[in-house]
Amino acid sequence: MKSLLFLLFLVLLTSIPCFCQGAASTPQKNGQHTTASQQRDSYQEKAEATLRELNRKINALNAKAGKQSSDARREIDRQMADLTQKRAAAQRQLEKLKNSTQKAWRDMKPDLDAALKNLQAAYQHAAANFK
Repeated sequence: MKSLLFLLFLVLLTSIPCFCQGAASTPQKNGQHTTASQQRDSYQEKAEATLRELNRKINALNAKAGKQSSDARREIDRQMADLTQKRAAAQRQLEKLKNSTQKAWRDMKPDLDAALKNLQAAYQHAAANFK
């Protein structure tokens, strides 16, 4: 009886690697697709976070701008209009990315990167007036 149990144990033990090898080969193909999807999701989350942070900073800057003199306010209003335009452009690019196919998102990435970079530069230029 002990030898029968031992034999059964050996059969089970030797068959475990076979199940693992068969299962490991399938996810490799699916893993590549998942990885691309995860890269897109991660990029989208970072872009959304960057845009949220810039929106927060722009709103704070706009609140500070209300306290400036009328001469300074004209220049600030011009810069705020520029920021609003660039913010809308970045938001449009982000929406395009969100609505893109899995294959097309990489083609849209440079446009969104450029829009966020332009918005960041415009914010820094406007913020320099308050220092």
